[in-house]
Parts: sequence; structure tokens; C-alpha cells
Amino acid sequence: MDEKEKKQHNCDCGHEHEHDEPCDCGCEDADEDVIMLEDEEGNEYPYYHVATLEHEGKEYACLQEADEDVEEPAIEFFELEEVEEDGEFYYNLLPVDDNLYDALEKQLAELVAENDDLCDDPECDCNHHDGEN
Repeated sequence: MDEKEKKQHNCDCGHEHEHDEPCDCGCEDADEDVIMLEDEEGNEYPYYHVATLEHEGKEYACLQEADEDVEEPAIEFFELEEVEEDGEFYYNLLPVDDNLYDALEKQLAELVAENDDLCDDPECDCNHHDGEN
């Protein structure tokens, strides 16, 4: 494989272009959409941020697995706990119980139904494309 082929295929975007030149395919930004979560043992897991929801005065993150090998990526909800450490702010993600999960899942479904632009995949199961209900 010559140097040009390496540059064309190093991001797996499938587009024919060199990555030392600007492009608008979005392949350079693909990794920016992925959030890496780390568990207590230091294992990292990739997720996409789907939405931030508010329920009873608290904020919750809706995240979806970013593992391409998974046929149906899981949706997870976490309570957002803002923490300050040494002048830096970050969020702890706290698990939610099953009852709250159901309420957040319903709220997310309503949000998707109201906002067609949240999903640009006409083959998804969100049932809001082409006037479907």
C-alpha cells in the first residue's frame, strides 16, 4: 500500500480523499462524538451522547453504546452529578433505578417524536419518518 492509500483509508470513513486536506465528510470529527466512560476498574467503554434530559429537578444523560460490533446498541441513562475538583468541573455519572429508567425512556421517546432532526436515519425504529406514528 503506498502513502496515498494509507492516508485515504486511515479513518475508515469510506471516502476517497487524503486526510491532510480539509474535507466535509465528517470523518475527522467522528471520534469527537464518542465519550469514553471509565468504570471503577479502569476499563473504558465508548458511548454516544444522545440527549440530556431533566426530570424532577435533576439532569440525566442519555448515552448509547458506540460499539460497532453490537447489533442493537444499548441505551443507558445516568444522573449527572456536577463535581468540582481543584477548580475544574466535571460530571459523575450515577446509575438510575428501573422506575426512573422507564420514565426517562418515555421522555426520550417523546423528545424524538417531537424533533425529527434528532434522528437522520430513515431505517431506524423511532417511527417518526415520513409521517409515521
